[in-house]
Amino acid sequence: MKTTIRFHVGGPDFHPVAEQAQLIAQWLGDRYACDLREGGAAFDDLEKVDLLVVMGLFWTGGEGYEPLSSARQQSFAAYVASGRPVLAHHGGIASYDDWPRFGELLGFTWVWGTTEHSPVGEWAVRVLPTGHAVVAGVSDFELTDELYFDVKVSDGLTPTAHAEADYADRKLPMVLTGEGGRTGGAGKTAWLANGHDMRAFAAPAMKQLWINATRWLTEQD
Repeated sequence: MKTTIRFHVGGPDFHPVAEQAQLIAQWLGDRYACDLREGGAAFDDLEKVDLLVVMGLFWTGGEGYEPLSSARQQSFAAYVASGRPVLAHHGGIASYDDWPRFGELLGFTWVWGTTEHSPVGEWAVRVLPTGHAVVAGVSDFELTDELYFDVKVSDGLTPTAHAEADYADRKLPMVLTGEGGRTGGAGKTAWLANGHDMRAFAAPAMKQLWINATRWLTEQD
């Protein structure tokens, strides 16, 4: 039976997340059943989902923003409390800022007025010697991207950084994994920070990172 992955997509064109999700689905291959849904619809029927990937950017300052309904909030909270995994990607951590619990349940939150990003440019990402499955077979790499910093980590979650980039005399985590915290029963979570647009996804290392992260989140240790 295939592992079901739900991709939360949509938002402004500068984050082409639907195109990115389609590419990721190709990378992952036939062992996974990938389902792309835009905005709040991604939180319907989560009882059928093995992995939720939050990529879309929907926030109160966005054009035509629609907050999550109470039913969809409850669905997401129940999903996380069930122990099933979450994978947050790039700008997805800035979504639904009128419901702070959203970022808390993800594990990682863009806080408006605090979190920032570098200009889009050429950056080097250094893989750290953690020995974790998420960076297995991945070497240091370069890509065209923007780098997020001062991201809030949820209370009770102690993530491990597996890759980092240097910016403004700081070491910024680009790949984070963690377990628990957030709410009772919570399982694995991860954040892949890289991926502003398709130029970032042209870096060969991105394919292996997505394959590794998906396997680590969905398979037993």
